[in-house]
Amino acid sequence: MKLSYLALALTAATLAGCSAADRERASGGFDYVNIQPTDTLTLPGDLERPERDSDYAVPQTDIKNAPIGQRVNITAPQQVRPLGLGSRVLETETETRAYFDIVDGMGDSVTEFVKEAAETVLERRGISYDVQSDGHWLTETMSLQQTLDGEGGFLGFGGEEDKLQERTFRYELIQETESHNRTTSLRVNIDNFTQQVDGRTVDVAPVVGNNLEAELLNAIISEVNRKQQQAVAQLKAEGIDTQLTQSDAGENILLVEDSFDQAWPLVNLALQSIGFEVEDLNRETGTYFVSYSEPDSGFLFIGGDDYEPLNIEEGEYEFRLLESGENTAVRVYQDDTMVSEQWLQAVYENFRAAVKQQSKL
Repeated sequence: MKLSYLALALTAATLAGCSAADRERASGGFDYVNIQPTDTLTLPGDLERPERDSDYAVPQTDIKNAPIGQRVNITAPQQVRPLGLGSRVLETETETRAYFDIVDGMGDSVTEFVKEAAETVLERRGISYDVQSDGHWLTETMSLQQTLDGEGGFLGFGGEEDKLQERTFRYELIQETESHNRTTSLRVNIDNFTQQVDGRTVDVAPVVGNNLEAELLNAIISEVNRKQQQAVAQLKAEGIDTQLTQSDAGENILLVEDSFDQAWPLVNLALQSIGFEVEDLNRETGTYFVSYSEPDSGFLFIGGDDYEPLNIEEGEYEFRLLESGENTAVRVYQDDTMVSEQWLQAVYENFRAAVKQQSKL
């Protein structure tokens, strides 16, 4: 059976004398735990006893095993931190869960992206796991042992002599994806959590399990963010690609492999760099109104245009951009008629190279 990264970290802290127990247990004076209830009120014989009012009466409770004094766990609850782009939590959430929306760099499936990040974290920590079903993992059962000092114990358990504490638990990870496949959630549970001190089973403060859940989920969120940022950086280094293809309706189009928000300014710069002059634009309709003229070599080849001829008809054109899934379809019109496939083929390589180059800047 393997010990998780968390187990090794906790064990190392204990051996080094920097016990988590010192941070989790209350400190100070605890004389109050020995205070006995006051006797019944005794009145002098010449005073009338007031009527007993039950509005502020302290209810009788069984506090024999309740955590008091040094047995009080003062651990601060750890919060789920949605620091990654596209990650979030719900204010009304009562479970240890985070939601992930698909963003640039995640490819076609946010579900697979988050799944791979979760498995990476588990494998990095040396935690074995079994896939119970699609989106449901159970890790191996882990055992954490610590020697509790005799100055109050660990997590409220202990006494004058050192004691051996053993915790066993396993993680349960549950992933659920929305029907539109653009959002997935990941929940972390602590399963089969038991604690024994010197062989005697004792209760565990709920905050302990909650913190273990949050700690693992935060690590997965960080891994999702790291992988997403790395993918975006790689895409930027390679540049945005463009394909000459057909739409579902059989139209010949240029398909820029990026979102409309990213493609809109790139197409503008690309068009200007290959010889189209942008005369007007309408972002609401996704249209660039342009004109094209063959490059002028200039007087004695000095000061001429710095783009290659495209061998297309000079005149006015419209480049109309439309969101197509995660990509952007570009349709080209002349006099409200779509240009031919031959026209697009003449422009394609220069346009593709220009978009790729501008996306790297």
